[in-house]
Amino acid sequence: MPIHYIHFLNQLFIVITSYNRNFTGRNDANPATHAFVASPDIVTAMAFAGDLTFNPVSDTLIGSDGKPFKFSDPSGHELPPRGYDPGQDTFQPPPENRASVSVAVDPKSERLQLLQPFQPWDGKTPTDLPILIKVKGKCSK
Repeated sequence: MPIHYIHFLNQLFIVITSYNRNFTGRNDANPATHAFVASPDIVTAMAFAGDLTFNPVSDTLIGSDGKPFKFSDPSGHELPPRGYDPGQDTFQPPPENRASVSVAVDPKSERLQLLQPFQPWDGKTPTDLPILIKVKGKCSK
């Protein structure tokens, strides 16, 4: 589940989120609001601190008992065993000839399946389609 921390600063909302939808206006429909993607651990630490300059590695907070404390390093089965990828020098451009790329999916997989391409559009307006969902009001584009 994504975690969000929203901070109001100088008439702007600043959003730090663990959700991968960081396009402008995603969280409040305001094109001036940008969302910055971070790990769930960082988003949670920022929410507790209430300050975008908080560094959970070195800074302390004051507990309800008035005593300073620091966060422990995150731990748990859901975390990557070798830590988070810092995202540096990991991009690999696609090959020039994409037809040479093959995707292997175990035919016994219960999670993944290869999809077959759609039939080419015949140029006619579709009719008698099932309605999957009806919405009312402001919706994402």
